[in-house]
Amino acid sequence: MSGVGVIVLAAGLGTRMRSRLPKVLHPVCGAPMAWHVIEAARELEPARMVVVTGHEAERVEAALAADDVRFVRQEVLDGTAGAVRRCEGALAGCAKVVVLNGDAPLARPETLRRLVAAAAERPAAFAVCRLEEPGRMGRVVRDARGEVAAVVEAAEWEGPDGPAEVNAGLYAFDAEWLWAHIRAVPVSAKGEYYLTHLVGVCAAEGRPAATVAVGAAEALGVDDRVKLAEAEALMRRRVLERHMLAGVTVEDPATTFIGALARLAQDVTVLAGSRIEGRSEIAEDAVIGPNTTLRNARIGRGTRVEASVVEESTLGEGCSVGPFAHVRGGAVIGNRCEIRNYAEVKNSRLGDGVKMHHFSYLGDADVGEGTNIGAGTITCNYDGMAKHRTVIGRGVFVGSDTMLVAPVSLGDGAFTATGAVVTRDVPAGGSVRGVPAKPFERKERRPASP
Repeated sequence: MSGVGVIVLAAGLGTRMRSRLPKVLHPVCGAPMAWHVIEAARELEPARMVVVTGHEAERVEAALAADDVRFVRQEVLDGTAGAVRRCEGALAGCAKVVVLNGDAPLARPETLRRLVAAAAERPAAFAVCRLEEPGRMGRVVRDARGEVAAVVEAAEWEGPDGPAEVNAGLYAFDAEWLWAHIRAVPVSAKGEYYLTHLVGVCAAEGRPAATVAVGAAEALGVDDRVKLAEAEALMRRRVLERHMLAGVTVEDPATTFIGALARLAQDVTVLAGSRIEGRSEIAEDAVIGPNTTLRNARIGRGTRVEASVVEESTLGEGCSVGPFAHVRGGAVIGNRCEIRNYAEVKNSRLGDGVKMHHFSYLGDADVGEGTNIGAGTITCNYDGMAKHRTVIGRGVFVGSDTMLVAPVSLGDGAFTATGAVVTRDVPAGGSVRGVPAKPFERKERRPASP
């Protein structure tokens, strides 16, 4: 037997959340709370990882699916020991078993490593914490020598109220010992099998369980919206600190949100009032903000996005976006592009060096490099029945207030005059004006005299 097996308990109803969303899928810093537990467990490099599902199992499994995660169903929600017992076959061959609660997103990898180490000489180890208000957490009972004698669940606690040492719900077991004893756990008055019963078994055998002290944050089990908000605040600060220590400048942490799934390179600067959500990726020397939202966006090196929204899109290197721009719908923006105030790009590809400075909309368009999009330009991509694409070549000058009625194309070096309504293709080097736009001979402009 070798290696560590991990069990994440994610089967519960979560009735105190008062939600149609399964408790373990409620987001903490932009990711399901159980995802954070799985991520911490991955730092152990486990041989196997099992997530126990029950309530809305299909939904939970879809959200947490990964190559290194196996799911085991707890069809009857008969307690934590009942959930662990179902994992014996899935973890066959593992020397140690770590058991974690899917609603405890603040567990740290270093704590899990300490638990595994503490269980090296004992049949079990678990995390403990001293709280002023233990609430619904199980109390730790110690004997005269200070060794753990038992854990008493809150529903069965008959001792005094007030500060107490509590069970934080993180465990490590010797696998052989665990599987030899798990089936002997008795049913409680509530009809459940409690994993904490095994702590008392350890003491009865003369080999008390080891304990690892943790702070209140790691002991926080999120079972209502108040605790969810508490976990969000703690995790948000933790994520910000991780990025700052890795070389990211966060101007104002109090007004900045960076989701747990986002990736920021060294020397990125995030200014006040900004949100970086989803699987956004930001390259070196980019500046985000102030007051900017990125959602599943990829930002190139040295690009600046100011007071704007970028969703599900990619910006190249050295771009300037905003203020008050919107890039969305899978748009791909080339290098050194300028998308300025009140400009919107949707489901379009812009070549390098495209300029789009004022009050314009490019939807379902392909734009060649070096093209200038004048103020008020609109690609009329929807005819009331279907969307159509607009193709604009390289080095095109699109005059202010041009309407491009798709499907339509402008060849390389084409020119549209102010207010043109283009309903037919314009050849390379061609010039059009009017409503509807028609070809005309454009005079060569000469520079004004000094």
